[in-house]
Amino acid sequence: FFRGFLYFELLKRYKDVILYDENIENITPSKPLNSEEEGWDMVQADLDYAAKNLPVEWGAADYGRITSGAAYAMLSRAMLYAERWDVAKSAAKAVIDMTSASGSKKYDLNPIFRQAFISNESNLNTESILEYRYLSSGPNHNFDDLFSPKGDPQIVQGGMGTPTQEMVESFEKADGSGFPDWSAWYVDGGTTQTPPYADLEPRFHATVLYNQAIWKGREIEPFVGGIDGWGSYRDDPNPQGRTTTGYYLRKLVDESHNFASLISSVQPWIAIRYAEVLLNYAEACYRSNDEGQANWAIGKIRERVSLPYTNKSGNQLMAAIRQERKVELAYEGHLYWDMRRWKLSDTEYTGIRIHGFKIEKEEESYRYTYVDVDKQDRFFPSKLYRLPIPVDELNKNTAVQQFPEWR
Repeated sequence: FFRGFLYFELLKRYKDVILYDENIENITPSKPLNSEEEGWDMVQADLDYAAKNLPVEWGAADYGRITSGAAYAMLSRAMLYAERWDVAKSAAKAVIDMTSASGSKKYDLNPIFRQAFISNESNLNTESILEYRYLSSGPNHNFDDLFSPKGDPQIVQGGMGTPTQEMVESFEKADGSGFPDWSAWYVDGGTTQTPPYADLEPRFHATVLYNQAIWKGREIEPFVGGIDGWGSYRDDPNPQGRTTTGYYLRKLVDESHNFASLISSVQPWIAIRYAEVLLNYAEACYRSNDEGQANWAIGKIRERVSLPYTNKSGNQLMAAIRQERKVELAYEGHLYWDMRRWKLSDTEYTGIRIHGFKIEKEEESYRYTYVDVDKQDRFFPSKLYRLPIPVDELNKNTAVQQFPEWR
């Protein structure tokens, strides 16, 4: 499992890599690159072997170890990058159909979206397929300190990554009637009209903290001079945790974390969850001309958050898959890599800028001003679809050359 996982991470960055198996005699200072196809063959074989030989579940004493479901789920993810649609489809289906020792469905969507990011220990979250768990004594992490709103008591940093207005506008209305019209907030000089946050679907409220949202029993204040504050990107040399977009991240941040007791965090990282497997299945089905099952999977994702869905086909179906991956998996580390593997980054991420709100309190109202938070155009050259071989590797290995696009 681990070899397949690590080679998957290498292949999605470099395409052609050096492959090593159990034969340690093949390890030499200079060795040529294997082809991308050979790399995906190895990843597929490793994860398939792990999936077929690991148990569906372990005993209580071994809880938390890699399972067959985790291997199949990782195989469904990896094979989307390999564009081996039938393999991705069958791997995802194996997870969807998997049953526990009692005969019940092994994995399923958590009825409450916000609870999909808690640990599966003691069957608290059947959506969690693979998770990293932490201890106050270590290992632990600093996610909460890095990403919590600046105004949280005892926090050291905060606000290291803040949602953008473009991401906020990706969420639909909760009643399923489409997307709000945000044009009223693009006007010069801003507006005191309250943004339509209250109208947005549940995944927005579980993902983004916005002005006056309730967090730890208080209202968020991401405005100029507020407890959480606002800072102008690049112009403010030391924002000290103030938001530059008018938003803070809520998803994955532990609202119960008490910084007075412990700065380090212990909430789990859900590395693979059932919702991703359904979305992997939807895309693999679409690519293999099984639109019926692709629509079924998208419908399941939306049903959880009470959003209606009408079956689609062709480009409209693929657009629906892209939309659901963007909002369902927001800030879980997928969108950047999805755009790369879809070969859309060089067009959709070039010549654009990202925005946010500068919020100012005016007596009993707030002024929202649409602001540029990039200060320069973004640029994604097509050669970035493959990262260059590090110079140290080139210096150590005489059998490899830099990739043509990077010479």
